Parts: sequence; structure tokens; C-alpha cells
Amino acid sequence: MNFLYFFLFFCLGCTEVPKKERELTSLKENATEFQEICRRIGKLDMTAVALSSGISESTANRIRDLSEEFGINIPGEALVNKRIFAAADTDDHRLDCFLDACNSKQKIIWVIRGGYGAARVIAPLSCLPKPKVSKTLVGFSDITAMNLFISQKWPSWRVIHATVLVFLNKNSFKNKFETLLDILEGKIDSYEINGIYPLNDKAMPQKSITGKLTGGNLSIIQTSIKTAWEIQTEGKILFVEDNYEAPERIYRAMYHLREAGKFAKVKALVFGHFYGAGDPKRLRLFLKGFAQTLNIPVFVTDKFGHGVFNEPLVYNAEAEIHDNKMTVRLK
Repeated sequence: MNFLYFFLFFCLGCTEVPKKERELTSLKENATEFQEICRRIGKLDMTAVALSSGISESTANRIRDLSEEFGINIPGEALVNKRIFAAADTDDHRLDCFLDACNSKQKIIWVIRGGYGAARVIAPLSCLPKPKVSKTLVGFSDITAMNLFISQKWPSWRVIHATVLVFLNKNSFKNKFETLLDILEGKIDSYEINGIYPLNDKAMPQKSITGKLTGGNLSIIQTSIKTAWEIQTEGKILFVEDNYEAPERIYRAMYHLREAGKFAKVKALVFGHFYGAGDPKRLRLFLKGFAQTLNIPVFVTDKFGHGVFNEPLVYNAEAEIHDNKMTVRLK
């Protein structure tokens, strides 16, 4: 009996060693990949701003450490969190910091996080002259308000719906930075996003659909109606995503956009990931149900939004949907 117990223990122990080794290898690979991403960001000609909510002190400390270790240019003002009406700072101060970034020598302005408050700086910003130098703005979620304003009013700027810097942590960096960094480094002229699937009969034929990109967070897009930065969708491929919205609220917001005429001359609609929307089957039922009410091709994907993936989408870039993928051309 003792011999049998020892034999089983020895065999089980032997099978555990490779598993632990695999886990350690995976951790090392993740750490190496993360460090490479941080090194690449550190080499960019960029600065950071807090246009919406602030980040927690513990996250701010981590970002400070990464900034020092990898030479990432993140000003202290971008890490301020005064929690004024859910925003990082007053409207005036957030606007001033953004204008400082516009007038800085850096070519890229990368937002620290979304949350709430970006729309409140647009009214005063719209009264000011356009900056003399065009730059690249990176952000998503609540930053959709600024993305729409700049992509429509300052078309010489490059605006990218992509991850914010708060995702620079080892638990959430994957599938969010690689293609974006290729764009910011000027390494690619085009890229593909796979997994774009038809959701209604108009999207079924195997023919390509082309148009320039616009869109972003659904709640913010709906909020844009009748503002100075109201989304312009004519001739565009419209992409939408959101987080923590119930399926019926998503349907209601989409119905509002339909009644406001935002699908009248759209080339196609692409639903992204709706994080925290509850039962995926119920969400799919609502999305498909709404897609059937439109006379345009409607697609669905999980490749952008608040979920595991957040592939970059460049406003005003020419995109082509074909064969269950979307090709985005940067030039």
C-alpha cells in the first residue's frame, strides 16, 4: 500500500512539473511582451492628457513607475484626479491641458482614460481657432465626443478610436496595443480586422462595401445629436460599441439614431463589443432584431470595444468590408 501511494504521488508530481513550467513560461512571455510594448510607447513622440475621468492613485503610481522605467512622456497633470463632477479636473483645466498638448512639440496626444467629462470641454474649444499644427489623437469610450469633434472639424488631424493608457497593465494590455503601435510608428499603410460577420440579409451577399470610418461609443454618439459635434454619417461605415448598457437600452439608442436619420445614407453599420450587457444570447437577439429594421448592411464583431479586443479604428480612413473582415487603408 505504501509503495502504491508513493508510486501515485510520484506520477502525479511528475505530471505537475510541466504544468508549472508552462505557467512560468507563459508569465515570462507576457512580461516580455508587455515590456516591449512599453519600450515602443517610450520611443513615440507623444504626450498624455486627462480629458475625462481621472485614474485611481494606485494606478497612477503604476503609470508613474512605467513612465520612469521606459521613458514614456506622461505629464503629472494627466494623472490628476480631483473627481469634479466625475471628471479628473475642472472643465477649464482639462481644456487648458489639452491646449498645452496641442501646442507642444509632441505629435501624438494619447488620452489617459475615458469615463465622463470630455464633451464638456468641446463648447469652449469650438470657439477657439484650430491649432496650427495637426496631430494624432488616441482614445475611445467617453473620448468619442472629442473624436467626433476633431475628426469632423479638424480633418487634417488623425483621430484613432483605440485603447487609452490606463490599459497599460499586465492584465489588460493584450490585443489592444500591437496594431495601434504599428500605426503610430508609421510601419503600416493598411491593416485587417478579422471576424466581421453579417447580421442581416443586406450584409449577406459576398460583395465588398467601402466607406470612410466614423463612430465610437453609442451613448456618446446619441448625445451628439443637435450639438456642434453631431455625428455625420453620410457615406460612412458607422461603428458602435458601449459598456454596461442593457440590450433594450442599446436598441432604444439605435432606434433614436434611426429616427434622427443617421442611417439614411450610411454605407454600413458595424456593431462592436458591448461589454457588461448581460446574457450574450439576449443581446444578440436585440442587435439582430434592430438590424432587420434597416435597409443597409449590418455586421457584428467582438474585435473593438471594452472587451478582450480593441483593434484601432481610424476616423475618416477608407475601409472595405469583405469576406468577413475589414481592411482599413491609412493612405
